[in-house]
Amino acid sequence: MPNREGADVALLSGLSDIADGLSLVICDLWGVMHDGVRLHPGAVAAIEAARAAGIRTVFLSNAPRPRTHVRAHLLDMGLPAALTDLVVTSGGLARDEVRTQYAGARLYHVGPASDHNTIDGLPVTLVNHPDQADIILATDLDFPTVAAHADWLRGAAERGVPFLCANPDRVVHVGNRLYDCAGAVADVYAGMGGEVHWFGKPMAAALRSCLHEVGMDPETPGDRIVMVGDSLQTDMAGAQAAGYKGLFIAGGIHRGDLPAMRAAAPDGRAVPVPAFRKIFGAGKAVPHAVLENLVW
Repeated sequence: MPNREGADVALLSGLSDIADGLSLVICDLWGVMHDGVRLHPGAVAAIEAARAAGIRTVFLSNAPRPRTHVRAHLLDMGLPAALTDLVVTSGGLARDEVRTQYAGARLYHVGPASDHNTIDGLPVTLVNHPDQADIILATDLDFPTVAAHADWLRGAAERGVPFLCANPDRVVHVGNRLYDCAGAVADVYAGMGGEVHWFGKPMAAALRSCLHEVGMDPETPGDRIVMVGDSLQTDMAGAQAAGYKGLFIAGGIHRGDLPAMRAAAPDGRAVPVPAFRKIFGAGKAVPHAVLENLVW
């Protein structure tokens, strides 16, 4: 994505405003397509309309689970089966890394037993304490608070044990509640000097893997691809890293900043980049455009 300094961030009425010239929509799931409890009908209709317009679509999720489990969850929520054909997950990318780089290792899993589908079938030996591990794979939290993980993981960090973060999100909304994610634990590990390997967004490789998933030329110009997501730290930073357009869904985890953003665009059409940075923070990635919710 080009340097956004000095430009405006467009406020759109729908995805159709930027559909001309698009070849691919890479779409986040949690916070865009659903809130963890129910689907957003407007978002479902937008993806269907994009496909009807000849634009390819693929879901890219920081879900720390194999894609088969994410597909099943989407079907259970009522997403049309035809839209679940192309799904890439950070959990699946992390599993690939373990298979190719750490076969035979002793692995400690950070996360609940309900996430064991992410480690099931991997060529590793599971251990019960990070001090016994050759690698750590994190899908969620072990303890109720992020800070509580520091002492538990300190020995592994000091030994240089690689920490594979299968969910780089720091927080996620479930309904109206906000929950910490594995990315926040990875930040603690890195803060102690530990070696962290990130999977999923904002890694450029995760976004570029979507082109392979849909059978597109990896040299497709970046201005023909848009990443749609509600996180500046993962979705929009990933778009920037990969050189793609970014469409920020402001009604997700940043919904509390919507009034300030609207106030910064008195004409209702665009927010100057300096004003956007003032609202969301100077270090955050700046998108090309904004929608409150994904609609066509």
